[in-house]
Amino acid sequence: MAIGSASDRIPEPSVTRLATYLHVLRSFGQRGILVASSGQLATAAGVNPAMLRKDLSHVGANGVRGVGYDVGRLTARIALALHTDTVHTVVLVGAGTLGRLLVAHTATDRAFRVVAMFDDDPDIVGTVVDGVVVSPCARLASLASDPTIGAVDIGVIATGPDKAQRAADALIAAGIRQLLNVTAATLSTDSDVVVRQVDLALELQVLTFHASRTLSSVGEDGQQGHVNLPEDVPLETTRPVAELAVEQLPGVGVAERGVPRTDIRSVGQG
Repeated sequence: MAIGSASDRIPEPSVTRLATYLHVLRSFGQRGILVASSGQLATAAGVNPAMLRKDLSHVGANGVRGVGYDVGRLTARIALALHTDTVHTVVLVGAGTLGRLLVAHTATDRAFRVVAMFDDDPDIVGTVVDGVVVSPCARLASLASDPTIGAVDIGVIATGPDKAQRAADALIAAGIRQLLNVTAATLSTDSDVVVRQVDLALELQVLTFHASRTLSSVGEDGQQGHVNLPEDVPLETTRPVAELAVEQLPGVGVAERGVPRTDIRSVGQG
C-alpha cells in the first residue's frame, strides 16, 4: 500500500494498526489528554508497547523517554502518513440501513466526503441522504464520466451479498481501486485492487466461539474446567483447538482480500 514518500517501507499490518492509533489519539485529544505514554497508547489500542513503538518508527515518531508522546503532534504525523489530512471522495453502493449508518459515521470525519450513492430499491432511489440524492445502480456505468462527481478515491459496497460482485465490477470499471466491502460476499478482483472487508456476521461468530469457550472452561462451581471435545477428535488436536477454530474462519477482524488475497487476522498481530 502506498502511503506517503516512505510508503513502501510500511508493512500492511502496521498500516492497519496506525489507523487504530490515530483513532485512539483523537479520542485522547477530545478528552483533553495532551501527553500519553507508549503503555497508555498500547493498552488503548490493544497491542503491546514494543509493537506500538515499532509501528510509530515507520512514520518517524519518537516519544520522549519518561514523558511519552505529544498527542497533538503524533495525531498530525499519523494523519499525514495515512493521508487523512486531505479529503477523500467516497461512492456508496447500497443505501439501505447499513449504508446510511456508514454515511452518517463518515460525516463525522472530515477526511471523507460521500459524493454519490446508488441503490436498486425503488423506495430508496430518489431519497436524499446527507445532502446526496440516491441514484439507481444502472447509472454506475456512467460514474467515471459524470462531471458533477469527478474522481473518486474509495468505493463502499453495502448491498446484499448476491449483488456485491456486480457492484465491485462497476466501481472498478469506473476506475476505483480502493473498495470497502461490508457484505458477507468474497469479492474476486485483480491484484491491483485493494479490498477491505468487514463481515459483521463473521465477527459475531468469532465472539460466539470465545463466549462458548469461556463458559465451557468454567465449571458450575466457578472453578476452571475444560472444553468437552467430541470423541472422534484426535488427542493431538486438543491443545490448539481454539486456534484451529479461529483459523477456519475466512479472515478474522478486518480482512484484506484481492487476487492474490492476504488476510489480516487482527489489528494486534504483527
